[in-house]
Amino acid sequence: MRYGGIEWEYAAPIADALVASSEFRGWLLKKTRFAHQADQAILLHREMKARRSANAETWWRSYFTEKCRCQGCSGQETDMLAIFMSGGARFALHIEIKQPKDRFPTHKDQARNYGLRAACWAHSAPASVLEHEDADTVLVYAEKRRFDYSDQLKKFGAAVTFEEISSTFEEIAKQFPSPEI
Repeated sequence: MRYGGIEWEYAAPIADALVASSEFRGWLLKKTRFAHQADQAILLHREMKARRSANAETWWRSYFTEKCRCQGCSGQETDMLAIFMSGGARFALHIEIKQPKDRFPTHKDQARNYGLRAACWAHSAPASVLEHEDADTVLVYAEKRRFDYSDQLKKFGAAVTFEEISSTFEEIAKQFPSPEI
């Protein structure tokens, strides 16, 4: 079984939809502070994949660096990274996927660190990450965890539930491992 297998089963359909569906891409971007660029933003997934090591399985999964030792980077990873271009400028979404049974760690402030890492990489991207000038963070989670995640939700630029995705994009919902999220 692959590391983070359950997370993968929720994340992969989202990543695939970012590539294949301009409607989904625009919908997700409209949830972020890049809403004004949603209709013209181009996902740079091919360029992202080309920048990664030969061992990287995907263009989107598990970005990290140990060269930067700031609190946001050191020992931290971004579950899903998506870099876009719009009007000649590049921006990134750092997306945390919390599958329905997952929890935020108690020994570190993972939610806060997402924002720190996004800001760090917008100024000094690791070698495996396409350069970009700006970034936002997104939490994707199950609605039933809203209360459990109440402190973390406000630390992300945007929060989207699997249920919102499912009710708007049936083709993505069919790919999630459980119809009852």
